[in-house]
Amino acid sequence: MKDLKNEIRVRFEQFEAAWQAELQTVSKELEKSEAVYFQSYLQLVSLNAWRTELLATVISADSASFFLEAQNDGLVSHVFARIGAWRSALKSLRSCLENIAFCLYFKDHPVELTLWKTGKYKPGFASTLEYLKKHPALGGINQSLSGIDVFEREYATLSRAVHGSAPFQMTAEKGSTSLWTSDVKALGKWRTREGLVLQSVNLLLATIFREHLQGSLHPQLRKAISFAVSPAKIPEIKKTLGIALTVPN
Repeated sequence: MKDLKNEIRVRFEQFEAAWQAELQTVSKELEKSEAVYFQSYLQLVSLNAWRTELLATVISADSASFFLEAQNDGLVSHVFARIGAWRSALKSLRSCLENIAFCLYFKDHPVELTLWKTGKYKPGFASTLEYLKKHPALGGINQSLSGIDVFEREYATLSRAVHGSAPFQMTAEKGSTSLWTSDVKALGKWRTREGLVLQSVNLLLATIFREHLQGSLHPQLRKAISFAVSPAKIPEIKKTLGIALTVPN
């Protein structure tokens, strides 16, 4: 038994050295894609702007705590992607969507929020999403503008990553465990998912809170939103939601 434990100790030390060396190699290789990560960060800035510029003053602190979790999930996804941990990065994106949905649900449901705090209520994402799809602020707004269609579709896609469906398996080609890789194709796939997630979140928030962004209100937040949505949507956002965004340089 002691010999086995000593053998495992040797393997443990080898594993520690190997993963740390591999992490450095992968991280160094991914430095070549700095421009991709910068675009990711540009979009992520919008979450902090939403929280600090507006939500902190218009929803309860307990509801806002879910948004802070969502923001943290977004940053965790970015960092996981930066070190090539692709599946974990996708899982964090999924959690980001969940916490955004719960924030928006609980801001309208203080009784359920009180019950949740005492462990007597557990929100489900499916029912929460259905509530958001029927939210009065989304009434008459095309789903492609409110972002709710992409919000729902990306959650379904990311759920397949969480449950390890074939397109998201990290070990299929290598035949062994894999903590991280510098695969640029995986980087592109993650960035596509992240870009759509963050755009859908910003469109949904802009639709629900549009009265706080019209005219000259919250210019810094509107600038941050401009980095997170497609420039092609900016004219429609102005026409339908009355929010003036600037096309980023």
